[in-house]
Amino acid sequence: MTTVSVVMPAYNEANGIPEFLAEITNAFTGLDTRIFVVDDQSSDDTAQVVEDWSAAHGGVVTLIRSTPNAGHGPTTVKALRAGLGADPQVVVAVDGDGQFYGADLRRVADLALTGTVDIVEGVRTHRGDPLFRQIASFATRTLVQARAGVRPSDANTPLRGYRAEVLAPLLDLVPADAYTPNLIISAASRRRGLRVIELPVESLDRRGGEAAGSTWGQRRRSLPTKRFLTFCVNATKQWFGAGR
Repeated sequence: MTTVSVVMPAYNEANGIPEFLAEITNAFTGLDTRIFVVDDQSSDDTAQVVEDWSAAHGGVVTLIRSTPNAGHGPTTVKALRAGLGADPQVVVAVDGDGQFYGADLRRVADLALTGTVDIVEGVRTHRGDPLFRQIASFATRTLVQARAGVRPSDANTPLRGYRAEVLAPLLDLVPADAYTPNLIISAASRRRGLRVIELPVESLDRRGGEAAGSTWGQRRRSLPTKRFLTFCVNATKQWFGAGR
């Protein structure tokens, strides 16, 4: 049995992901760890960079090429399922943009491995988000509270640690095409009365490129793009069961 699966969706992270993978492997020294990167058909060399890095470091990373481009939500679901396939005790999920310290991933894993909690949520601190993202974060917390009766501190955090036996049934509730799988899991875990611990972690700028990232085609960090707004509309419809 693998002790920990670290899983991450990645899109156009060729410049920053080698540093992030190196930091993770160093942080998880001493644990039987497998890393799974699901590349969402990046338009840059992310997939090749990951393959080359893994080959140079003992094959510690399993690359999964996702085609066609599916978006962050479905790629996250695919990554979580890949991690479960390694039969781990704990699955640690994080985005491939490297906005966390490897040491904080290890803290999440160690807490989950104690067996005293079911899910560890990394609550991002010092985020410095523009106003539109602060509004979106407030909305996600409100949506989860309305559904689950409990208000999370960071409803959509991508850094999470799961006991494998808890994650498997939760994933059965998440559609493969989910726009916001983390929100669905945040609500479902609280409605089921699972032991969820919120762990403060440092939030960093995206590694290796523009801090705003490439997912939303961001050019001006202070303003939302049409792609971001469209995503919010579609995600809200899906959350309330419309358009399915």
